[in-house]
Amino acid sequence: KRSKKIQLNFSGMVNELIYEGGEKQFIQNMITESKEYAKNCLWFTTLVSNEKNLNRIYSSLEKIETYEVKTINMSTGNKITRIVAWTFLNKKEQKEWIKN
Repeated sequence: KRSKKIQLNFSGMVNELIYEGGEKQFIQNMITESKEYAKNCLWFTTLVSNEKNLNRIYSSLEKIETYEVKTINMSTGNKITRIVAWTFLNKKEQKEWIKN
């Protein structure tokens, strides 16, 4: 009986590909840390490969009181992923940030 070998579609060193707690924890830490830099960055973004993580991400972003959250869905072949973006700046602050 032959077993199929799973082929991954990314490359990198093991320590670059594995994060304790996985994607969910990595993004959670990023969200928490983004609050500290709320006024220093126009948009924060993260790639989300596991759709099951989205509800927790949205909930966390709501708790830290982001101004706006956007999700960009992407697909290549049978791979579906998304980018979640958030900002703490209101429209006026965004315009000022862009000017500077």
